Amino acid sequence: MDMPLNDLFKNTIFPGHLMEYTDFLSITGIYFFTFGIYRAVRKLKIEISESVWDKYDARKIIQVYVVVSIIISASQLAIWAFPNLVQYLFFFFYIKWGFFLVTFISVFKRAPDLKIFLFVIIGIEFVLGLSSFFASNFINILIFSLIAFASVKRKVTYQQAAIFALMGVLVLHLAVLWTASKKDYRSFLNKGQKTQAVSVSKEAARAKLLELIVKVDEKTYFLAVEDMVNRIGYIQYFAAAIRFVPTYVPHEDGQIYVGAISHFLVPRFINPDKPILDDSKHTNKYTGLGLSGKAQGTSFSLGSFADAYIDFGPIFMFVPIFLFGYLIGVFFKILYGSNIWALILTGPFFLLINVYGADTTKALGFILIYFGVILLLRKQMFGLIDPLMRKRII
Repeated sequence: MDMPLNDLFKNTIFPGHLMEYTDFLSITGIYFFTFGIYRAVRKLKIEISESVWDKYDARKIIQVYVVVSIIISASQLAIWAFPNLVQYLFFFFYIKWGFFLVTFISVFKRAPDLKIFLFVIIGIEFVLGLSSFFASNFINILIFSLIAFASVKRKVTYQQAAIFALMGVLVLHLAVLWTASKKDYRSFLNKGQKTQAVSVSKEAARAKLLELIVKVDEKTYFLAVEDMVNRIGYIQYFAAAIRFVPTYVPHEDGQIYVGAISHFLVPRFINPDKPILDDSKHTNKYTGLGLSGKAQGTSFSLGSFADAYIDFGPIFMFVPIFLFGYLIGVFFKILYGSNIWALILTGPFFLLINVYGADTTKALGFILIYFGVILLLRKQMFGLIDPLMRKRII
């Protein structure tokens, strides 16, 4: 955008003069987080033998993926009838992306004649995701397609590179159009109610989104670019916390991270007074911004890196961030094996490591819940599903 980072927030409620400093802390934190993951998995051989793929039938894997996707899509609506189980089942459903990786890779490795069916599935997933409340529902299928493609192509031709560069530009363009349209689109989806629920048909939702996208003019487009830069960077609330802590609120000396751990280790039936998570309330406490919250149907997360700063200050904040990354690496190492289930079980980690913009309690909960549920069910899943994907032995 050809302007200093501090100037980007000069006329906002956020402290523009702290943006470059906040960015420095954030990037440094990402290095520590990643180094923690690396330390845990550095000796792990992340490779699946080619002979393993010979044991499986790509056509059967596609069929299993389709069935798994349908069951998960239907269950995502049904689980809300059991509010105490929602968080456990919701993150377990991330396993769908592990099945997608295996499906994509098996087709490219062993059944190239099935590529057309794979691309049709990707297209259907993308279109269906357009009627959702969140961009991730149509972006994830593209991201995981790129991840899977990168795993099967050791060398990329100039033609393939050009195609993927074009796809990258297209995804970026779609993201800007989504940013420009999402406010009015979401208002249409929930019919003006303060919820994150879709109250219209999928056909009506897609038609409305198309209508809003077509109406985006040049001025709206470039405002959306700025909005998207702010959303992806996500340093403004962290900067506000640096301005507020410890000037108005003292450092918490580890209470946020300890509270995040205890929140998920102690079930609600043991501690019925366990607080309901409210991101905006937490953010307001440590920024003083007075943001709208649950009562208004909105949520503003402070982020796990900002929480580490609030707990320990600008130097020692990197210790819990490193340990967080190390924990995720350990979980990955435990679940990873030498067969295709290594991909199925750990594929969702591409989503689970996205902890920067999520409050610590939620970010830690995401990985703890997924790991715990998978640990309990992996043997049952293997026994039930693995035979359905294997070649028939004659």
